[in-house]
Amino acid sequence: MTDSLREPGVGATTEGQVDRDSGVLSHPKFRMWLRPDDIVQMAWLPSVQIDLEDAIAASEAMMELTGGRRSPLLVDLHENGMPTRPARRELARRDDLVSAVALIVGTPLSRTIGNFFLGVNKPQYPTRLFDDEPPALAWLQAFVPSR
Repeated sequence: MTDSLREPGVGATTEGQVDRDSGVLSHPKFRMWLRPDDIVQMAWLPSVQIDLEDAIAASEAMMELTGGRRSPLLVDLHENGMPTRPARRELARRDDLVSAVALIVGTPLSRTIGNFFLGVNKPQYPTRLFDDEPPALAWLQAFVPSR
């Protein structure tokens, strides 16, 4: 997990709430925040099993952070297991919230999970795998909504 994915608010908020000082939404399995460049960043906690309820919670968190506006999403997959089939379907269909997704992979397992997600679920929005955060953010900039 990169330092910028790790730093904001990890452990600073309570379950399912937004820390108004940091803007980080905390959930038992992830942290999510809206960056100053209007990209939503998400960090799943290490080694969590992602199920349908978690996928729904992530969609609801994104809606809360963006006010329902379609936004690009940066997701770290470094240390996570395979999401369940219902979770993958839920995440792949949310083109009403997501304009594009950059998946940060960096291990053979996370790359396998990312490729499996893309091959089987075929998201309704542009999605790419990246090894590092800077090129992922550069790619996502093209999908930031104009104000």
